[in-house]
Amino acid sequence: MPGYASWKTLYAAELAQLDAEGYRVDIPAGWVEDQPLPFPAGILAATGGGSDEASWERAYHALWQVREQGLRPDYPYREPSDLPGILAAAGEVPALVPLTESAYPDRIRGGWFGRCGGCVLGKPLEMGFGRAQIEEYLTSVGAYPLDDWVPIRSEKLDRTLRLDCLPSSRGHVTYVQPDDDIHYSIMSLLLVEQKGLDFTTVDVGLSLLENIPYHWLWAAHRQAYYHLVNMTDDRPDAEQIDEIPLKLNPWRESIDGQLKGDLWGYISPGDPRAAAPLIHRQASLCLTKNGLYGGMFVAGCLAAALTEQPTVETILRGGLSVIPRESRLARMVGLVTAWYGETGDWVATCQRIEERYGHLYYAATVNNMAMVVLALLHGQLDYTRSITTAVMAGIDVDCNGATVGSIVGTAIGYDRIDPRWVEPLNDTVRTVVAGFGEGTISDLAARTVALRQLHPVAITDHP
Repeated sequence: MPGYASWKTLYAAELAQLDAEGYRVDIPAGWVEDQPLPFPAGILAATGGGSDEASWERAYHALWQVREQGLRPDYPYREPSDLPGILAAAGEVPALVPLTESAYPDRIRGGWFGRCGGCVLGKPLEMGFGRAQIEEYLTSVGAYPLDDWVPIRSEKLDRTLRLDCLPSSRGHVTYVQPDDDIHYSIMSLLLVEQKGLDFTTVDVGLSLLENIPYHWLWAAHRQAYYHLVNMTDDRPDAEQIDEIPLKLNPWRESIDGQLKGDLWGYISPGDPRAAAPLIHRQASLCLTKNGLYGGMFVAGCLAAALTEQPTVETILRGGLSVIPRESRLARMVGLVTAWYGETGDWVATCQRIEERYGHLYYAATVNNMAMVVLALLHGQLDYTRSITTAVMAGIDVDCNGATVGSIVGTAIGYDRIDPRWVEPLNDTVRTVVAGFGEGTISDLAARTVALRQLHPVAITDHP
């Protein structure tokens, strides 16, 4: 089995991924994933007509050759993966007023606590629910619209949410339980503490092997882990690691980049272009195109949030300043902003997001980032309104709640986060990260502040 997926699963995921990237796979109009899988011209013959794993392996490799034909002539997006190409095609950096030195620690504390609170809020509902399913469940337990932790059980629906997330549910929250969305942020911190800002992508891969168990990874990172442990001694590690993003990896545009972007924005206050190269280098282990852009967008948003009197508009423009203007991700930000601007109704906007991006898989970047953008627009830097919107909107709700919580917490600072979201955490975070284990959120914030000595950017001692 090639990684954690069967060859048939890889074929189906790669078919959708190549189509999204603009390659000529000619998926029939109206095809949906529960129908028999289509075979572009010439590929069915390559399978030998079989349906066993060996036949699906041949089909996958034949499908991969479609890339040699290039993109469709009518494909409207331009999406480089190299850093110079990305930044050359990106939007302009907005005018940002540098943050004062004295304000910086509280803002970073707000970012870490904000990320943790948003993650815990969404964790019990991380079940693939869409907005309507979440509304149905929360209504059944008298918790809609959401303004508190999520109840774990609905007697009315005879439904219990994830019992492994009981420590993140109403009446049970006393710490931040282990979660990949927090692990990634801590891994970034450890990477810089151990390797400095000159870390390599090889360092990123080896750190993953040394610190995270295989089954705590999903999507592109689990596939990357599989390739890392199967590296051979006959070629340099760097050469083999460079192959990982495109090697049996149809999840190369997954949400993984979004989950890793925070630290780089935290240590680049007011300077999105300083944050972008760091997350690009880290995320290049297993991501391409919009997978990379997701991390870069979040890092850019956070850098823009770490300024004097940030607004949602300047924060989003900070994110857009480090991703290509003609990318699917940038196009989505423009659409969601326009849709929300027409009505100011988050539910109506969410429905439009589902209509346009509902075909994307659960852990894809563009659909989940659409919910992040929506939550920021609707929340307008009100922490409670922002994280609850992110969770009620659906898809990968703990990831999106964490990202929104981080951005808003960073923009407003710890002191302006409603205590209901931070006091129950008891300043305690538990992880499976070998180099961290269990610790305090305050310590993570303090260690992040200390990293600024390695990465000086525009910050001032004066208002």
